[in-house]
Amino acid sequence: MPLAAAIPHIGPRSGTVSGGSNKKGNFGSGKETLRLRAKGPATIEKAPNDVVQAAVEKINSLLESFMGINDSELATQIWDLGRDKANPHDFVTAIDSSDLEAFGFTDDFVFDLWGAISDAKTGRLKKDSHRTPM
Repeated sequence: MPLAAAIPHIGPRSGTVSGGSNKKGNFGSGKETLRLRAKGPATIEKAPNDVVQAAVEKINSLLESFMGINDSELATQIWDLGRDKANPHDFVTAIDSSDLEAFGFTDDFVFDLWGAISDAKTGRLKKDSHRTPM
C-alpha cells in the first residue's frame, strides 16, 4: 500500500489514490503555486498577477535602496499589509501593529512604500519585464 502524500492536495497524476483510473483529474487553472513554509503546513496559493508582481518588484527596489537588502518575501508581506488599506494612515497603523515595526522604517520610507502600493493598485505601476543591467 502506498504511503499517504506528505503534502495535502497533491495526488498521483492519474487523479486517484489507487492509481487505477486513466481519467484526468481537475488540475485547476494553472494559476496556483505551492508555498512551503518553515512554520506551518504547505499551502496552495493563487499565483501573483501582474499587479502584485509589479508592486513586489517596486517594494523590493525600495527595500534595496533603503536597507541594502533584496527580499521578495518581505516585499510580499509589505504588499499584503497595504493592498486592502484605503489610505496611508491605515497602512502606517498596519505596519506599526505588525512584526515589521521592528525594522524601524522612517515615515518617509513608509510613505514611499505606500506610494508603490497605491500606484500598483491603480494600475500606474507596470511590471518591469525588460530590466536593463546597470
